[in-house]
Amino acid sequence: MRIKKKLIVFGVLVIASSSIRAEGPEWKQYSIEESGFTVSFPSPPQSSLLPLPARDGSLRVYQSITPSTRPCKFSIFVGQPEKEGIFESASMDAYLTAHIRSMVATAEGGKLQSSRRLTFRGQPAIEYKFDHRVEGQPYIAQGITFMIDGGHVRLSMWCPTIDPKTQAHFKRFIESFQLIPIAYRAVGTPFVDQRGITFSPPKDWIRQQAQNALQAARFSHLTRSIQLLVAGNSAYTCSNFRTEMQASGRLKSASAVQLGDQQFIKLMIFEDVPKYQLRLTTVQYCINSRFGAVVLTGTEEESMFSRWAQVFEGTAGTLRVR
Repeated sequence: MRIKKKLIVFGVLVIASSSIRAEGPEWKQYSIEESGFTVSFPSPPQSSLLPLPARDGSLRVYQSITPSTRPCKFSIFVGQPEKEGIFESASMDAYLTAHIRSMVATAEGGKLQSSRRLTFRGQPAIEYKFDHRVEGQPYIAQGITFMIDGGHVRLSMWCPTIDPKTQAHFKRFIESFQLIPIAYRAVGTPFVDQRGITFSPPKDWIRQQAQNALQAARFSHLTRSIQLLVAGNSAYTCSNFRTEMQASGRLKSASAVQLGDQQFIKLMIFEDVPKYQLRLTTVQYCINSRFGAVVLTGTEEESMFSRWAQVFEGTAGTLRVR
């Protein structure tokens, strides 16, 4: 049966058209590639960017509700700083503690039931549960907040206290969540080098000052970076570049790859940073040109590299030398 209905959802009038069966909402798995996760929701999620006054960065939310006069609301918040991420263990712990206190304090009639530290999908996290009220009605808030990519992700569920399916809903919601690689999204205006070399960096990445004569462009996003290197010598080819990387002792692999209508030499290298006790992984896409080797590189911490690999590959696929 297909019906049109009006719902008062957490103080907001929502007009929705949906198919409803007697047994309840239709849960489906949704892939949110722009933020790098898949999750099961009871209805198609709506995405919006929330304002962050007096703070840098962004907070995007994906929300889904159950079709009911007193619905449950399922939300995933993705918070990304613009300039300074949260990476140190002590800073993560402090953020998680303050995060829970703030949510309970700002909720109507908020009262914490429980919270515990855990590791969620390999990342430091906190699980919480608290009572609160929505338009005077008692609700339960449950969720998990975890730290990733220098920011945080929060899985949140609000359900009426009297709903007998609350725990089943929460279990289904949390267990369905999985991390996947982040998809490449191109910036609106491509970068154009004075020599006619162009590529489209990822959306929302910040352009940085070039550090040397070989760097035609440099873009960053917290710990990850993209560089465009141009040899400027027609005799210096990708073969020379590969030999140089091999001689450094940091080369992990080399292969030929096809991106669109162009073939690149793809090199994977590593670099240890003892000061911060971490290892960086860099992918290098090299193509020969009349300017010699042109290389687009993408760098991220080893543990998070696979999450950003599609962004680096997508960027390399836009590289053109005229």
